Amino acid sequence: MTVISSADAKASPLAFLKAFLRNPKSIGAVAPSGRVLAGLMARGLGAGQTVLELGGGTGTLTRGLARAGVTGERLNVIEMNPDFIQSLRAQFPGARIHDHSAFEIDTLPDDVRDLDAVISGLPLVNMSGDNHRAIMRGSFARLKPGGYYRQFTYKPRCPISQDVLDAFGLKATYEGMALRNIPPAFVYRIERAA
Repeated sequence: MTVISSADAKASPLAFLKAFLRNPKSIGAVAPSGRVLAGLMARGLGAGQTVLELGGGTGTLTRGLARAGVTGERLNVIEMNPDFIQSLRAQFPGARIHDHSAFEIDTLPDDVRDLDAVISGLPLVNMSGDNHRAIMRGSFARLKPGGYYRQFTYKPRCPISQDVLDAFGLKATYEGMALRNIPPAFVYRIERAA
């Protein structure tokens, strides 16, 4: 069972706002993701599945994954903000929290592979095509056959361009929308084209 500290959960909006004010482009939103969005991002995942979350932040999506049953060493989270890393490690003591860049997924420990899914809340609309390519390359190198990448965005189109999708033989599918999120968020699933 994953233990979530209520003190960390209550402090997270303030920690999130401070991080946003320090570097808005790396955070991408003025408030943490909501519970409805976390549920949408974790939909279809559960116990026995191995997941990599990109940009764990204050742990909202991580909590959604834990509620779905993805726990312990099967729950891998990449985060670079030292305050968020400390909070994530306190909230999810069994999870593997990696102080790592999402642009260098290929340098994660060798046992972080055969993933069922990569879940991302990274602000891809603020990133270059080269960064998108690095994330897709690293993610799909670690996913098992049939595994997928799930991304939310605040714009009503997939944040990965068709050129990048085509370059890696991928397709994007709209999965749903979290209207009650601040701001509303759109969820896309990216997987290998048939």
